[in-house]
Amino acid sequence: MNQVIEIYADTQRPSKIQSVQETRALFAEENARRTSAGATPLIVPSASSVKRRLDSADPFYVCAKRYGSSAAARKFAMSSNGPDVVRPMERVEMDENKLDVMSLLTLTGIWDHLPTERQKKFEAGRRWLYIAIDCATKCVVSMRLADNPNSDDAIRALRLIFEDKTPLAQAAECESTWHHHGGIGTLVTDMGPAFVSDAFQTTVASLGITSHLPPAGIPWMRGHIESFFRTLGHQLMPLLAGRTFFDTVDRGDYPSEMLACLCDDDLIKVLLTYIVDIYHNQPHGSLKGETPNAAWQRLVAEHGTPTVPDGLTLRKAFGRPMTRKLNDEGVLFSGLSYSCEALREAYLHSPTREVEIRVDLQDIGWIAVKVGATWYPALANQPGFEGVNFDELREGIRAIRHAHARDARLDAPKVQRAIERISEANRCAFALRALTPFHVADVEVARADAALHYPLRSDAQRLGHVPPSNDLLNDAISITPPKDTSREPDSDDSGPGS
Repeated sequence: MNQVIEIYADTQRPSKIQSVQETRALFAEENARRTSAGATPLIVPSASSVKRRLDSADPFYVCAKRYGSSAAARKFAMSSNGPDVVRPMERVEMDENKLDVMSLLTLTGIWDHLPTERQKKFEAGRRWLYIAIDCATKCVVSMRLADNPNSDDAIRALRLIFEDKTPLAQAAECESTWHHHGGIGTLVTDMGPAFVSDAFQTTVASLGITSHLPPAGIPWMRGHIESFFRTLGHQLMPLLAGRTFFDTVDRGDYPSEMLACLCDDDLIKVLLTYIVDIYHNQPHGSLKGETPNAAWQRLVAEHGTPTVPDGLTLRKAFGRPMTRKLNDEGVLFSGLSYSCEALREAYLHSPTREVEIRVDLQDIGWIAVKVGATWYPALANQPGFEGVNFDELREGIRAIRHAHARDARLDAPKVQRAIERISEANRCAFALRALTPFHVADVEVARADAALHYPLRSDAQRLGHVPPSNDLLNDAISITPPKDTSREPDSDDSGPGS
């Protein structure tokens, strides 16, 4: 009679009536065998008796056998408040989610120049969104769009956690600042392929961060990030044309693909505006009505934040890996030469001429170089490129080449002046594009680097040369009369010597 439980607890999910009937049929088979053997037949229980036995089964066991252990764990989980977190950045949860809105998979600048018939044929789809949230204050500390879940975009999203992202908010014309950043105590992710990849886990380990990966199927172990995605779906998605709703039943006949009108840079602006200006400034239930911005300000004043890794550590973890030839100027990247004392020693004494480097495309003023087993910072030999990003350098060089097509060797001051002429609108576009799937790819970096056969000249700056002056005495040698040392000065001598 107990077999009714095993019959019902099956992945084929038979009904209770079918299970009871099959169990009673087993009694009939057993009685037929007993009759042929001359044994006393069993009393066949009624259907209600078999059903009572089935109803006494372990609910978790039955659910796990019918629907899987993960589904059973979700169904029978008891509510809890989650891990106790009191300090900012003590626990950061990070996850990926497919946006519930159809968008145009391109940038506005490209879209505006397409003919109408081409626009109608353009592909629409759903982007993935990477989000990192501080559990103590509920502040979003990182965000970026991706084509599909992948370790590269997950690593780029991790990099933003350590930065003051106010320039990105300003580029999106947000009124509030996005200053929330700091070191990470514990990073919590799910078991997605992007997060368990060797590349992501190696980056996390190199930063000295404690990584926690709760088992799959236990979403309440990452309740803060899951709650944020639900909030995003309920508050922002209903405002966007082309939304896909939560499922096909809710969607009904809504023509999501036909109404898709947001390009990637429009989508990132909308998301930034919602997070920075709306979400961070509205009362949060988990904070007892306090806003995330107010909670951040209060808790940072009380506890501070974990220390952000130093620049060299960040370059080693997040910089673009490349290999360069060592020469008398150091190493060359995109027309800029970099050197340090370790490189000079290696050039003199080391037979190895291949050097591994790490480049941060957001600041090409210095790079990390590996000499032996140790990493060192190497500064650009050409001054004036501190804080300049790769997009601005490439655009400045393009402008010079456009005006002086035959000039193979570029002058660093000319490039710097071209960079200064880049409009603020272009800088904003560069900043926002870095958050989309259209960020600078490795193949673009390699192509731009190969196009520069010579380093940017900066002889006048390096040697201290200055433009000639109209003052005829500007370059004259100053002669000071010798001081009379034949006698000691009197106590009332207050002026210079004769």
